[in-house]
Amino acid sequence: MRLRFLPLVSLIASAVTACGGGQTTTKDTGDAAAKTNAGLSRTEYDINGDKVPDAWKYFKTVDGRDVLVRKEFDINFDGTVDIWRHYDEAGERVRDEMDMDFDGKVDVTSFYEGGKVVRKEVDLEFDQQPDLFKYFEDGVLVRIERDSNNDRRIDYWEIYKNGRLEKTGVDEDGDGTPDPDKWTVAEDLN
Repeated sequence: MRLRFLPLVSLIASAVTACGGGQTTTKDTGDAAAKTNAGLSRTEYDINGDKVPDAWKYFKTVDGRDVLVRKEFDINFDGTVDIWRHYDEAGERVRDEMDMDFDGKVDVTSFYEGGKVVRKEVDLEFDQQPDLFKYFEDGVLVRIERDSNNDRRIDYWEIYKNGRLEKTGVDEDGDGTPDPDKWTVAEDLN
């Protein structure tokens, strides 16, 4: 299964959060290949000591001060960014994007509010369309929704209470809502 990289991603992402190692600062000029970086300053880090940058911090100037807007990580050291971490002007993380199968495309996107994850969208089919959605309240999982047949309609639900699975639901008639007779209570799942 392609998600076997998840432990590696978590381990390396934690390790590079501080962005230690060698450091270089540059100013992006905004050429066609780097339009999203136009006007941003960049600090590069060499995490694995091979003299090739594998982590970057991007800053923009707001009211005369540099504000962190994004961090990028190449966690498998192949020269391609695998994790993008986005921040608002107050320095709060607002979104993480991860390329789990190292093909250059985002497979997992996490959204944050007040420093806590509120939603994760996962592309299990690696077709650039999320098909698994996880919802959190106060950082605790409360619901999972899934498009299990890849028709871009949710057809499976898991409801959690206090972080524990409470019930599951299925939409077999294709109307986009759980069928009333297809809810299964967690005790019945074991």
